[in-house]
Amino acid sequence: MASKIIFDTLELLDETLVSLTESCNLFPGEKRSRSTVERYARKGNGPAILETVLICGKRYTSKEAIARFIRAQLRVEAERPAPTRGTMSKKDVEAAARRFNLPEPQRSGKQETKNNGSTSRRQ
Repeated sequence: MASKIIFDTLELLDETLVSLTESCNLFPGEKRSRSTVERYARKGNGPAILETVLICGKRYTSKEAIARFIRAQLRVEAERPAPTRGTMSKKDVEAAARRFNLPEPQRSGKQETKNNGSTSRRQ
């Protein structure tokens, strides 16, 4: 089993905190359910666990923690041949990269080239 990337949760206190319910709308692609976000915090998704902090009995994360969570998934996206059950789809990962101004994952195998203004794929 691969080890999970765990970040220091104390730095969350200096960031833009949002409740887990509010954070459901901050992920790229379709809205995540509260239980999905809780699972990201408990078990993680792929290489990372979503950072959270418990304040007065209520659990929070931050916009920056969500960006780090997605960035950790982008790092390994190029290494994976295809999305597997329980991971973000390639489309969602690319949408996250655009939303948080992150570099898009490098594509393996097929490369896009431009020939005379048209885009083609070569193997």
